[in-house]
Amino acid sequence: MKRAEAIEYFQGRCARNPCDEDALHNLSVLYKSMGDMDQYQRYARMALLSNRGTHEHANELGLALMAQGKFDQAADQFQSALAANPSYGPSHMNLSALKARRGLYREALTHAEDALKCMPEDVPALRNMGKILDMLGRTQDAVAVNKRALALAPTDAALAHKISLQSVSRGENAQAHAHYDQYRRILGKKVDLKI
Repeated sequence: MKRAEAIEYFQGRCARNPCDEDALHNLSVLYKSMGDMDQYQRYARMALLSNRGTHEHANELGLALMAQGKFDQAADQFQSALAANPSYGPSHMNLSALKARRGLYREALTHAEDALKCMPEDVPALRNMGKILDMLGRTQDAVAVNKRALALAPTDAALAHKISLQSVSRGENAQAHAHYDQYRRILGKKVDLKI
């Protein structure tokens, strides 16, 4: 089903039942994928106002608000999602990213740890944790987390490059070279053995 057809279908469902939270949620996600943030936020808010919106709907609205720079309102939505479902990892991860944007790295770390308890194999959550640990000056821990993420996503060139740079900063040149070579292989570039 193409995006325009999907929008038409879900709008039809909303015309028949204005409180169809699944249709409202799907419309918000479709508009987000098109880059129409106004409609995205509108339908995400309507899903919540249907009084049957779930923690996923609150999380989506929080993302829309965060994209608009409304960080306090976004945090409220993420907290609302967690109040409804304390083990919902994406809201923990989004709160972590929000706190990190504000420079509150210790609070961000707590939420990143909570996200990983809920989603231990989630590469974006691991990547987020690695960034926060790096910002806190815990490079060794950041490298360990990034290696775990790279093991789950072995074709992630950005992670291989990040580990290479972190290894250089720690004086671990052999490891830095190995990960830089991996980075170049992932990109399909010839590895220059002359140093």
